This record gives sequence, structure tokens and C-alpha cells, in this order.
Amino acid sequence: MKKLSLVLVLALIVAVSGSAIANNWVDGTYEAWSDAGRNSVKYAKVFIEDGELVAVILREYTQRFIEKDWAVYSWEEARVAAQTLPLQFVEAQGPDVDIVTGATSSSEGYMQAVERALIKADPDAMADRTYFDGTFLGRSHAGSRGYYEVVWVTLENDEMVSIDRIERVNADHSLQDVEEYDERWPLSAARANYMETALDAEPGFLDTITGATGATFMWNIAVRDALDNARIR
Repeated sequence: MKKLSLVLVLALIVAVSGSAIANNWVDGTYEAWSDAGRNSVKYAKVFIEDGELVAVILREYTQRFIEKDWAVYSWEEARVAAQTLPLQFVEAQGPDVDIVTGATSSSEGYMQAVERALIKADPDAMADRTYFDGTFLGRSHAGSRGYYEVVWVTLENDEMVSIDRIERVNADHSLQDVEEYDERWPLSAARANYMETALDAEPGFLDTITGATGATFMWNIAVRDALDNARIR
């Protein structure tokens, strides 16, 4: 029995040592985003000191790229996930933690964002890649009328393979009524044109679409923001 215990202790020491060696994190602060869902996207900032994960900050944003305010947000489980998972990530020294009951999507998004941030902290991880695979949310600056544009960009093997969605967010954070806007100017057609032709151009630098100069510029900015959010280094 004593021999068996000794073997188990030695195995545990080896496992812990191997885990420590496996982490090749460089001290610093690293930020990353989860894949963008239809209604939200998650963000993580991790702090590495002496090669260890010492702190994590989590945030969740709506599909309009507005940070959720937990003081007024109605989904209690989502607030619990944002406030309790950081310590669990530190204790686990990685992204593998238990999902918060009732907040599966939030938990999984935070885990993905933390994993990506830790990949950024490791200079040898995905060293041959520029972007993470996935769908990333980006936004433009606010225009003279107060609205801004948001886009969903999907990347695979360092290439932009689709622009899945474009939406315009008004100054009051409501969504632009496309049908109403189309009665004055063909916004839907301009969006469709951009989503198709942008794939054959340098991402985020499509030449101006005739009759949609301002919109094209804002969509380009939003695409470049999405690419920044997908960037590994």
C-alpha cells in the first residue's frame, strides 16, 4: 500500500511539473474575444506574472457592441458567470472550468476568449497563424448622424470567407429600420453588394461602392476592427 502511494505521489509530481513546463506564457497583459453569436460576444483580459495566470477580467457585449451593465441586466446567471469565472480561471491556470448553470453560452464564450488570450501569451502557440478561425464582431466609428455600423466576419485559415451580417446602430442604440430606410435609399442592396465584393478585395479596403461612399468607408472600418479582434499577434 505504501509503495502504491509513493507511485501515486511521484505521478502527481510529474503531472504537475509537466503542466507547469507546458505553459510557455510570457509576462504581460493579453486580450481576446470569443466568437460572435447572434446576440452577444465575450471578451477576456488576462494578466500573466512570473509565467502564471494571476488575474482575469471578463466582459460581455451585445450584438450592437454595447457592454452589458450587470447592475441592471436581468439575466442573473450571466452576471454570476462574469463575476465568478475569473477566479476559477486563475485557480485552474487555464480555460477549463465548470460551466455556470443557466449561463452556458456566456460560460463557453468566456472560456474561448480566455483560451485565445492565453494562446497570445505563448509565443510558440499558433506561431504560423495571423488570425483565429471563427466569426468576429467589429464596429465602425460613429458617423456625423450618430449611427455606427457593426459587421460579423468569418475567418478560416487566415482568410476572410464571409461577411455574415451588417447592421446599423442608431445614436440611441436602436437598430436602423432597413425597410423604412430602403424607401429613401437602397441600403439593403448596398449591403449585399459590399458583402459579396468585399471578399475579392483586401479585407477592409474595398473601393467605394457607387452611391454608398460613406457606408462603404464605415463598413471597411468595421471589417478591419473585426480583423483586429481576431488577430493572434
